[in-house]
Amino acid sequence: MSFLKTSRMSLLERLNLHLKLEVALLAEGFASEPGVLQKVGKRFMRVSGQYFVPSSLQEIVLLNVPHKIEGTQVQLRTRYLGSFPAALVRTGIDFIEILVSRQEEEEEELWVLIPLNQVISIEEA
Repeated sequence: MSFLKTSRMSLLERLNLHLKLEVALLAEGFASEPGVLQKVGKRFMRVSGQYFVPSSLQEIVLLNVPHKIEGTQVQLRTRYLGSFPAALVRTGIDFIEILVSRQEEEEEELWVLIPLNQVISIEEA
């Protein structure tokens, strides 16, 4: 699995790098509008005045991220979306970071963090 770019960073540490920027959240039966990531604590994060548990989410979309990094093309299988192509940017201790295109929503790539408990498999494309 040499295509996996691993780091010792946790999901909460990665979110701290995105403070004061916009995110959108997706969980079963819930999708948020974009909001400002205000704080990341030991278990919770605050987005536009509301508290969320990052590890319980299906994905966290980081908005306004410059796309300077290119990932490795993979086929990703998740609990909530099934199988889809993505560019794997990084795997952390408890999350993966991907770039994904979703034609039906937007033409640009989305920068997405997915907790590992939502990932079933990653295969090099």
